[in-house]
Amino acid sequence: MPHTGSLEAAGNCRVRSARRVKRRIAAAAAAVIAALASSPIAGAPAASASTASESTASESTASASTGETVIVTATGLVNAVAAVLSVGGTVLTQYHLINGVEAVIPAALEPVLAAIPGIIVTPDVSVSVQGTPASTGPHAPSDAFLQQTGATRLASAGDTGQGVTVAVLDTGIDNLPDFSGRLIGGVDLTGGRNPFQDSYGHGTFVAGLIAGNGSSSGGQYAGEAPGASLVSIKVAGADGTTDLAGLITGLQWAVDHRSGYGIRVLNLSLGFQAAMSTVINPLDQAVEAVWGAGIAVVASAGNAGPFNGTILSPGDDPLVITVGALDDMAASSLAGDEMCDFSSAGPTSPDGWVKPDLVTSGRSVVSLAAPGSTIYDGHPSARVGSANFVGSGTSFSSAIASGAAALVLADHPGLTPNQLKARLLGTTSPGPVGNPFADGHGALNAYGAATAGPMNLSQSAALLLPALPGTTVRLSPTGPVSTWNPSLWSGTSWPQGPSDDWTWPGLTWNGSDWNGWAWTGRAWNTGDWAGATWNGANWTGRAWNDSGWAGSAFTGRAWNGSAWNSSAWN
Repeated sequence: MPHTGSLEAAGNCRVRSARRVKRRIAAAAAAVIAALASSPIAGAPAASASTASESTASESTASASTGETVIVTATGLVNAVAAVLSVGGTVLTQYHLINGVEAVIPAALEPVLAAIPGIIVTPDVSVSVQGTPASTGPHAPSDAFLQQTGATRLASAGDTGQGVTVAVLDTGIDNLPDFSGRLIGGVDLTGGRNPFQDSYGHGTFVAGLIAGNGSSSGGQYAGEAPGASLVSIKVAGADGTTDLAGLITGLQWAVDHRSGYGIRVLNLSLGFQAAMSTVINPLDQAVEAVWGAGIAVVASAGNAGPFNGTILSPGDDPLVITVGALDDMAASSLAGDEMCDFSSAGPTSPDGWVKPDLVTSGRSVVSLAAPGSTIYDGHPSARVGSANFVGSGTSFSSAIASGAAALVLADHPGLTPNQLKARLLGTTSPGPVGNPFADGHGALNAYGAATAGPMNLSQSAALLLPALPGTTVRLSPTGPVSTWNPSLWSGTSWPQGPSDDWTWPGLTWNGSDWNGWAWTGRAWNTGDWAGATWNGANWTGRAWNDSGWAGSAFTGRAWNGSAWNSSAWN
């Protein structure tokens, strides 16, 4: 057995070694900063969003074999391009949507680059379209969401989303009869040169929920806004794999082509588990830039539920419309709805933003199949007739909400993204549980949003400061981005608080389990959190106070952090 003294000596040695490493990194960073201060480098030529991948692929082959691909963003005086070049890196793409670049850098010098003040280095994480554990309790395939959201009622009054264009950043969209004349453009950022070929099958399913008109099924199954137009931004091919850089490039393309195609809504049925604040997360910065350009961004919450702190990026961004999944039980009435056990829950990590914003159908919904695609061939039991498919996941809840956004804009074309968001959140029906971190403001009510009077939500993320993992954050409904802050609202009868006497007693979260709530299947108890806290660093994996979701058998299998938000094909 080692002597106690030797353990202490070894520990002291490790501490001294760690300090030496930190000093060396700091010294190297200081040298880089000094070099940058005298460098004439102003930047590098910007790459076109539609050609970035092709133009840089050959240049980066040698570097990529020995380096690490990252997204480098700059928040200070130091130029991101100059910072990358100063450590011997290669710039692959220079973005104009955000102040950043995609680059390959020597892996050993990543800490040196990250130590430069104002420079943020984010790994170019892979985002894969891949299978996830089957959801519990699937019911008969259904399109009951059309009745529950009021889309059927709007269609009978002549509102089908006509004149509104929704961009779908996904795996492509097959040019099916359901989209005849309304699939008006797109781009293939995978190198395949065909945005209208969906070799995986996810994008076509999502697009069908947004704007399918039922032609493929003889009128049996249609989407939320069957008159809306679509633009396909293809970022993944047959293997369903993309990355953070590809997503940012796709978002940049949407803004660059907003006017040409009249893009008003952008759907993001994807996400990854980010480890940084939305203030410095490059994907969140990108979606906020899209929002600022006049395009309303609708994102899925994620399928990592029912645990708290599992909202995925970019759904964790405070500006975007984040959508969770409820089970509509294949019924036209909302009375029997329940939350889906896979739907991610807030608050967000590490910032503590209150998410999701709302919920809508996400279990066993029917949409379009992409014959011959990876999903179509791999899940024959999910086929519904010859042209349709059934699936579950917040991906599809997001799609339905994007269709609802098109319905609202068809009636009110002058709305800003903030005004559109106000209508969607301010007119919701009561959700299944009435908790802001589970079902947000409630269940989507497209009819109410389209027919309501003027209202506005004045959110601004301009002066937010990043929260670091381990930092205790307040969960009270204040601040410039909280949709529960009544001072940000106008034109509606706020303040509107959560149901069941839910209270906001200045709560914080720093790593502990929730200790005041119990899940009963459809509603929470009326107790408050009794001082529950969290810091985002030491999450224990217990969220609903040891009480299971009604009728479910959650397996406890961890979300892998890099998948499209489709829970299952059932």
